Amino acid sequence: MDHASENRQKWNDLAEALLKIRRKPATPDDSSIYDILTELQARSSKLRVFYDQRLIHSLISHLVSGLVDPSSLESAPVARLITSILSHQGNVTLSSETSDRVIVWLSDTLKFNLHRPENEIYVQEILCAMSVVLRDAQDHTDEIYISLGGARGSLIQALEAGSPWNFQASAMQCLHHLTYVTPEIVTEARQHCDEIFPAEVVSSIQRIVIHVLKQQQPNSDSCSHRLYMHLIASALSVLYNLVVCAPNDVLGNIIVSACRPFVFYGLPGFTHDELVQHTSGPEVDIPQSSGVESDASSRSYTNRNRRKRLRRKRAQPSRSPSDSASSLYTPTTAIEGVGLGFKSPPPAAALDSVSLKPQWAKESRQLPAEEEEKDTVTPWAIKDILPAVSVKTPTEVCISGSETDFSDYEGGGEKESTLTARVRQCSLQAINSVIDKIGKQHKFSYWPPLMCQNPSLMTSVLKDPSPSVRMASLQVINTFLLDSSQVLTLAVDDEGKGSYATLGHQLGTSIRELHRCLSLALLSEKFPGALVRTLKTIELLVENVNYSKLKPGMLTKIVTHVKYFMRYKEAVVRANAFSVMVSVLMIKPQVPELQDILLRFKTPAPATLVSPPELSEDEGEKVSGDKDQGKSMVSWLIQRCMDSLLTPDHEAVRGIYIQVQLQSLKVLSALVSEHLNIIHQSLPLIQHVISVCSKALREPAEAKPERWALESSNKLEVNDVIDPALMSPDPGVVVEHAYTLLGSLLGAVKIELEKGTSSCVSVDQVQQLWLWTLQGPLHGLLQMASSLAIDHNNFSDPSKIIKQDAGPDMLKQETENWRNKEEVEILENQDHHKQLVATATVLSHFSPTIFESLGEKWITQVVTTVKWLVTNPDPDLRLAGVRIMAIIVGFPGVVGNPLGVGLLRATVVTTSDILAQKENNVNRDRLLASWALANVSSVLELYSESWQRIEHNASSDLLPPSLLARLLEVGVRACKDKDKIKPHGVRCVGNVTSFLHANQAADPTIAPLVTKAIETLIVCSSTGNNMKTRWNACHALGNILTSGRLSIVDVPWRSQVLTTLGNLVENFKNYKVRIQACSALCGLNSREEFGQEYYGIWRVLLHGLDNAQNIIDYQEIRHRDELINQICQGICQLAAHLTLDDAGILCELLQVHQDMATPLLKKAHSSLPPERTGYALKAHSRVEELLLYDALTETQEQALVILQSLTASDFNAEIC
Repeated sequence: MDHASENRQKWNDLAEALLKIRRKPATPDDSSIYDILTELQARSSKLRVFYDQRLIHSLISHLVSGLVDPSSLESAPVARLITSILSHQGNVTLSSETSDRVIVWLSDTLKFNLHRPENEIYVQEILCAMSVVLRDAQDHTDEIYISLGGARGSLIQALEAGSPWNFQASAMQCLHHLTYVTPEIVTEARQHCDEIFPAEVVSSIQRIVIHVLKQQQPNSDSCSHRLYMHLIASALSVLYNLVVCAPNDVLGNIIVSACRPFVFYGLPGFTHDELVQHTSGPEVDIPQSSGVESDASSRSYTNRNRRKRLRRKRAQPSRSPSDSASSLYTPTTAIEGVGLGFKSPPPAAALDSVSLKPQWAKESRQLPAEEEEKDTVTPWAIKDILPAVSVKTPTEVCISGSETDFSDYEGGGEKESTLTARVRQCSLQAINSVIDKIGKQHKFSYWPPLMCQNPSLMTSVLKDPSPSVRMASLQVINTFLLDSSQVLTLAVDDEGKGSYATLGHQLGTSIRELHRCLSLALLSEKFPGALVRTLKTIELLVENVNYSKLKPGMLTKIVTHVKYFMRYKEAVVRANAFSVMVSVLMIKPQVPELQDILLRFKTPAPATLVSPPELSEDEGEKVSGDKDQGKSMVSWLIQRCMDSLLTPDHEAVRGIYIQVQLQSLKVLSALVSEHLNIIHQSLPLIQHVISVCSKALREPAEAKPERWALESSNKLEVNDVIDPALMSPDPGVVVEHAYTLLGSLLGAVKIELEKGTSSCVSVDQVQQLWLWTLQGPLHGLLQMASSLAIDHNNFSDPSKIIKQDAGPDMLKQETENWRNKEEVEILENQDHHKQLVATATVLSHFSPTIFESLGEKWITQVVTTVKWLVTNPDPDLRLAGVRIMAIIVGFPGVVGNPLGVGLLRATVVTTSDILAQKENNVNRDRLLASWALANVSSVLELYSESWQRIEHNASSDLLPPSLLARLLEVGVRACKDKDKIKPHGVRCVGNVTSFLHANQAADPTIAPLVTKAIETLIVCSSTGNNMKTRWNACHALGNILTSGRLSIVDVPWRSQVLTTLGNLVENFKNYKVRIQACSALCGLNSREEFGQEYYGIWRVLLHGLDNAQNIIDYQEIRHRDELINQICQGICQLAAHLTLDDAGILCELLQVHQDMATPLLKKAHSSLPPERTGYALKAHSRVEELLLYDALTETQEQALVILQSLTASDFNAEIC
């Protein structure tokens, strides 16, 4: 037996001996347990692997379950044994039950030995054992959380004032492990609205950690600097974990004020003690909060005297401890975040020594290796040191339980500069988590202390030597800027004459400073990852700032600095530079500065800027002198995009990847969609780009030129492993975006053409552009649709093309070969279906004028293609066809085409199928189908006339009864779908019902559906908070009442419809719905159609006219006059159908409302256009006719006289 086997056997024997001891001996001099434990611990360190997991679990559980008392002498060797087993043997994991027992036992042991000076070594061993156990154990019970982190928890007591620094470091590491929870548990707790930590634990841990952060930094005799940095890093990580796991129980303003000084810890020129408000002891227990509070101290701007003192002098950057001491801000002010009274925020950093020359242009002048290593933290060193720290997004950041592990504080390992960088990074992550969790409505309460005070986050961005810290600072700024347009739109440059600076002026000044500092950071940055993060920050800033309210100059600075990175050697940086340009071009509302930038000649580079590193000095000067001299900025942009897309083997753009190509296409799309009037002369170049990129869809893969292949020897960029498929010059995603660019171009010229005489393009130019599109980029799609349609018609049944004299075996073989051929074709089409979808979407940009001018041949090809798309088995292509049909369905060229009716029927079938399969289709698909079906159903009458002309048979119907019934069924179902789908479903039901003839509505399969459709429209018009649905329901009911196809007099639902519409007219809160309901009532053409509801409609109209002026919602005031005019028109229409019997009944009602109605009707008659006064003339003529009758009662005569005065307002004067 070898030595290792003998050692393992001896270890097993000792463990078995301990398991046989059931209770601790009563005699204190019996030291057998102590000796066995000591020997076990010694042999454990020599074992490499434990094979008997069950024995280990039984041993540890037996030791902590009563064999060894926490207050006994044997507790120390038990802790050492647990540490040895769990830390040195990676294959040992304890069960959840065993871990809980061990943690409780260690907590009791820690409490007993904590305040005994002679047991200081034991306490350290216990804390190490607890750290090892907590590192591997997760999701503890509430009892364990309270036992360790409660108000009187053992770890909290170890961190109280007066505890040795090594105790505090070890206890803080334990708290770090205790508060770390896996993302899966956090997600599950949020879904079930459960608390991860008890509120008492969050409050006590937060209180003690804040105390540790605010206490004075110890001297080197009592605590080494490395130990202190480990302590602070663990404390900041604990705060981060609390914010992530219990955002409703933490106080964000206190956490931010405690973490802010450590953002600048170790940076030259900033003294940490002057930024921290030290506390001598733990503060009062922090009360539990129901949410992350905003910075309450930011409301201190009401103290005017203090504001005046703050505005006396503009703060200057701190360069040294002496400068910091004389700073405008006291340490308390800097921590608590008072600064809203500040007229103009101080500069973010002292930038006098910052060179304007980009660092990537200085590569020829490298620092000595030892000097660079001394002053900076290399990115790969950070990567090795902090493997679990992420700076991507606030929700993705998750500090692992081993990030701040430290087994040897004084020994080697990490450099001190790396540890200080870790402290700064952890503080930024904690601050970022607070800002992210508080939400976009309150996060700007932290803007003044972090962005407007000196030092600010931009100080960290510009001065911190660690790339990871700079990226973390930029991530905090990104969190501020994300979805911040509603707040940043308040920013202004003009200060005004107030006694204090407004929030808008402070935002405006800080935004201008942010533009300046980010531009400098962009030029001085060398690390590619930080460059990418800086560009993303600039992109967010441009997307959320309203430049129309600010002075010009900021966009010029951004564009001037970003454009040099569009030729950077790293593809990822180039792609983000293009993305920034997209945001700049998409600024809304557009500002004159942007057009000036695009039109001005390319400004020469500053003296400190040189050519990109991929070009030599001579080549750079030659290219700049020959190609760029005299070019406008827009021409330069287009040239850069073409270089990225069309010349991948060019020396200046070596190493192009898919992201650069996509962003280049997006830049071109932004140019054509937002600035067509500037670049319309460059449209041939953009057409050339589209032609080249679209060839990938039209040509087979083997026909691609070999010159597009990139060399496999190209070096990888930013340490990323690039998929070889992405190195293709025209992969599928590039083709897809190329057709998106084509769609943007055609959509832009469509909008531009609608401007009339002020348009920069003519009808002939747009027509030629569409002809080029159909003959070039869309030629493959049109050919495919035509050929497949012919094949489908000729060979729809494979057995028909097989020879009749073939035997059964040959017949079976031929059929199988046909099926195999179809399967191969389907697989080949699936590889390109995304590109086909993007190609088909281009057809949705037609305008009626251009579509008619193409000629019968092209119209037939387009209709054939759309029908092929609508009937395609691929769902994406089918939806693309439905979208196109929804737009062109009303074009005369489609309606009059012989294939138009077939396309209409195919579209109805397809959209009905999509809406019928609610469970299998996402909301987006059903929304598109419902919108298309509503548009198609609105033009059924046009297609019916075309169908009768083509078939020359008036007896045949456009749609069979089964399809009409299916339309009503899916329409009613859509009326009960999501809020965005309901309005389109209501439109569909109203259009189809109004299209039905009396004999069709009487069909046994359709009649019940018509009744159900009317009931659905009544419900949609009278209930719900979706005003768009209610308006469309009223419009649909009006179409049914005025269509003339159904006999309104005989239908059973007439009374309910009129009553519902009348109630809406009388007193509904939304005036647009009231207007539409009144318009629906005005559509009835005879007195018989009103029936017994005639008097009730008079009453609701007069009451509605009376209360139309009692506006509850001020937003309805813009619709008030239109409502009054519509009700007056309805009154005139009712009077036009008046009878003598009706006059006698209406007398009393008219007498009550005469004084109110007379001035309103007079005003309406004078304001209505001539085409809308016809009802008033008819009403006046009808009343004059009735007054000529001889046998009039007194009430009839009084009513007619009142109506005569109401309907004759100023008409006599107008006639004269």
